[in-house]
Parts: sequence; structure tokens; C-alpha cells
Amino acid sequence: MTPPLALIAALAVFVLIPAAAVAQTDVEMRRLAELDAACEAARANKLAPLRAERSERCVREEKRPRELCQAENAHWGNTRAVRGGGARAGLFYDLPECIAAFEARQQYRR
Repeated sequence: MTPPLALIAALAVFVLIPAAAVAQTDVEMRRLAELDAACEAARANKLAPLRAERSERCVREEKRPRELCQAENAHWGNTRAVRGGGARAGLFYDLPECIAAFEARQQYRR
């Protein structure tokens, strides 16, 4: 006995649509990850000379080993935790690449 056409159509909806939604989500997640990577690359380009300058000043003025100064400044400018459970935002999240990544994530969440 063959199942009614309506039953087959209903089963197809429950099987095919979730699979399409997952594929859509995977594509969107890859796109968001690419935007995030572009943001972080742009930030790294802006932060690198500032970190190098801070490290040089540490070596020159504080007479400390270069490796120690570089290690201490390696994460300077990144978001960091503050007392009370909050966070201090990192530098350069106002770059166009970061704004695009933020706005894309906001759109995805709606």
C-alpha cells in the first residue's frame, strides 16, 4: 500500500527544510568567521607598531630584556577583563572591517 501524497509531502518538509537550514547556517557561519578574521587582521596591523613602540620604550627606558618587554606587550590593546566581571574593550574595533563584522553578526541574530 502506498502512503498518501500528503504524508510524503509532510515528511519531505520535516526532512529537507531542516537540512537546507543547516546548510544555510554553515554558509553564514563561514561568512561571519571570514568577517571576524578580516577585523582581527586589520586590528593586528594597527596594533603591531604600537606594541613594538611600547616594547622599545620598555627596553630603552626601563632597561629590561627585550623578550620580556615583547611578551608583556604582546596582548596590549586587546579586550581585557576588569574588576567586577566586566570587560574593557580592545582598541580599533571602530575600523570599517570590524564594524562590518559586528553589523553582520547583529543581522544574523535577528
